[in-house]
Amino acid sequence: MEEVRLAEIWATQYTRSTHYADELLECVARDLGLDFKRESSREDYSMWDCRSDSEPTPLVFIESENHATGADREVKTLCCLAAPLKVLITAGEWEDVIPRWRDGGHRSTLVTRWRSIRSAYHAAWPDQGVFGVLVGESDPDGVLRFHGFELDVETASPADHRVLLELPTIIYPIAATVFRTQNNRRSTDRQNVGAV
Repeated sequence: MEEVRLAEIWATQYTRSTHYADELLECVARDLGLDFKRESSREDYSMWDCRSDSEPTPLVFIESENHATGADREVKTLCCLAAPLKVLITAGEWEDVIPRWRDGGHRSTLVTRWRSIRSAYHAAWPDQGVFGVLVGESDPDGVLRFHGFELDVETASPADHRVLLELPTIIYPIAATVFRTQNNRRSTDRQNVGAV
């Protein structure tokens, strides 16, 4: 590399970062036969141990996705992180063992997919952390359930999935009404802002 070009690259933080991303690292990845991705593993939430005099360390990483069927990216992000506990929190039409949904739930399909992702990452770089999954499901009967399980690299039986919380129909409609009211208020606020 010419000295003039090197001086241009090092002139500012922006030109350095741009060179890394647009030229240097992309070229290195290509030469190694790898795909280059920018900022692919920002986690949604983390919990750190800051109690000791040593360097603060992350103990829990958490990713959340509103639609379970779209949580592959979150599973991949968590697989890239090192911590004793990683948690995916999501929601959707989950249960497929008990016929609760007209078109069937997504539990078997998604657990198989997510386990495949975790197994592939684990094969490349084994980690000893626990990968927990929490899935919220509001069934057609108005009951809100949260399912929980560990996403391990081995095959798990349906018995490994537990209902951790179940809000009966007496409580859930109240929460649903409050939620709908808040959403309607936000929607009205957005419409009013757009009209101004």
